[in-house]
Formats: sequence, structure tokens, C-alpha cells
Amino acid sequence: MERTIVRLDMDKDFEGFEELSLISFGEGTNCSKDMYDWLFEKNPYSPSGNMMYLLKEGNKVIGCDGLIPVELYVHGKTVIAAHSVKSMTHPDYKKQGIFRMMTENSCERGKQDGVDVVIGLANDQSYPAYQRFNWPTLFEKEVYVKPILIKNMLQRRIKIGFISSIGNAIYSTYAKGKLKLQMDKDIKFEILNEVPKNIQSCWDKYKNKYDVLLVRDYKYLNYRYNERPDVNYVTIIAKLNNEIIGFAILHNSKANGSKMTSAVEFFTDPDNDLYIKALANGVSKYCFDNNLEYVVIGTGLYGKYKNALLQNGFMITRKPPKNNMMIANILSDKLSMYEIDGHEKWHITQGDGETELDL
Repeated sequence: MERTIVRLDMDKDFEGFEELSLISFGEGTNCSKDMYDWLFEKNPYSPSGNMMYLLKEGNKVIGCDGLIPVELYVHGKTVIAAHSVKSMTHPDYKKQGIFRMMTENSCERGKQDGVDVVIGLANDQSYPAYQRFNWPTLFEKEVYVKPILIKNMLQRRIKIGFISSIGNAIYSTYAKGKLKLQMDKDIKFEILNEVPKNIQSCWDKYKNKYDVLLVRDYKYLNYRYNERPDVNYVTIIAKLNNEIIGFAILHNSKANGSKMTSAVEFFTDPDNDLYIKALANGVSKYCFDNNLEYVVIGTGLYGKYKNALLQNGFMITRKPPKNNMMIANILSDKLSMYEIDGHEKWHITQGDGETELDL
């Protein structure tokens, strides 16, 4: 039967796309049609329609691969990058070269649409394939976690409820007291249900201090967090003398039965460890106030982020994140591999890539 590669048609193809997603990633994968319509069809960085492609045998979807375009700030210039996402092959069609064919198709279509570089956070299953394709590895992502409430953690270890409650009460009292002493009285925080327009000033103020990161201006943050239809985010604004000096955007959820938050954005002056610590303190206070048990933050090694977080009670997670190997394939001459290679050049957050989207 003839096989064809087609652009995802949300009306005609979504049922087959959804079926392959469930086969490939299990019941935990996000199957919200509204979410995919927002992610693919309404992406303001797509120049000629969505960049999600399906391999069909007749009417059956047997393969998939696509791109989510964004802007990437690289040493003072802006280029078009695209996250590689939804690489899937139906299990009945493995070892037929479909992964390579679909990856090459995405890159060729992306190049035609003006994408300068394809990036992706590969997992342990897809990473060996990208190595065979000779895609360079830029770095291995790290994630940092800070415990806020430890009752459930203690209960899993001790198995005795009242002892866990006592241990949590002692820890929380100590941690809250320590946090209160650490809070900078001159830095004020606003907790908002959406990203405000004046956040643009923070991006404009600090962007030139970075080497490599996704453009985090209001256009991007509004699309990515205000307009997403299936998740409500929380925005924390840090202000000094009524000027925004940093912001964090949080995604509250449950993981392994524990209430937690993920800092999908965490942005301030990368050279100012006082601002970084203050922003981390603002996130910690929000967690205490809302009975969240822990917070996770992802970052690159650029600037003072890592050291400031480690000094602020964060720890590197014992297990690496599921999608942790940053790979890239340059498609144009607007940038070189040297400009983006290396963890020390990047600021990357939990909001980058497909993991936070539950794809």
C-alpha cells in the first residue's frame, strides 16, 4: 500500500495522530485537541502553517515527526529555532527507516520555512538514533529540586504517619524561619494569574547579558503561557524600586502523589546572584503559602544561576530528567555550532522542549 508524508490536518488526521501518541507514549500523554491546535496551528512563529508531519499508509498513521518553531537569541542576534517533537513510529513498522525518513523530512521542510537550527531534548530511546544521524550533542540538561514540605517523603521512608508529621512540622518551622531571614525586604513580589505586558521591560533589560536562550519577550510568554488552553500558570514578578528585576512562571501539578510546582520560566540578571536568590526565595515562599511539597527548576550553566540555586537549598536531582540530552542540527549559515555548543553558554528552563507539554 502506498505511503505518503502529509502535514497534520487537525480535522482529518487527529484521531490517527492521537492513537499513535497513545501507543508510543502511553496513557499519560497529552491528547487534548485544543492544546495541539494551539501548539501547531496557532503558533505565531510558524511562517506557513503547522510543522507537524505524518507518515500514512492508506488512512493509517504509522509515523510522525514535527517541529515547534521559536526564536533563539544567540550572542546578540535572533534566529529561528525549532524544537523537534513527537518522533513516533508505530511498533508494527519498526526497523524500516521511518524514524530517519521523518526526521530528514522535518529538517528539509523546516529549512524551506526558514528554520535556522533544529534543537531537541532527546530521551534514552531516541538519543542513540540522533547519534547515528550525526546530530551533535550540545549538553546534558540538569534539573534542581528543593523540598518545601517533607511529610510524604518521610512517610514513604519511615512508614509511620505521626512521626512523619512531627518531622515535617520541625523541618517546616526551621525552613520558614530561615526563608524569612533570607528574604530581601527591598524586593517585592506580585503573584499573577497571567503574564503581564510590562514583563517585556525585564527581557529588554537583561537579554544582552546572555549568550544563548529562547527569546522570552512578551510575545513569546503571552503565547506560551497566557494562551495555552489546558493549563493555568502562575506568574511571580520580582520588583525593586517598582521596576521588574525578574520573573518566574510556575506550573502546579502532582507527581508521585505529591503536590509540586515546576518553574517553567526563571529569568533575571544572570550575573546578579542576589537577584537569583531573591527570585528563588519568592518561589519558595509561594510554595509554603500554597502547601506545595517541592519545586523543580531547570537551568543551563550560564551566569550564576547554578551556584546561586545550590546555595539556596536546591539540589541536583538524583535521577536525570527523562529528556535530558540537548541535540541540534544546523540548517542555515546564520549561526555556527561553535556559537551554541556547550552547557555553559545556555540558559534553559523546564518550559523548553516537549516534557512540560506532556507530549
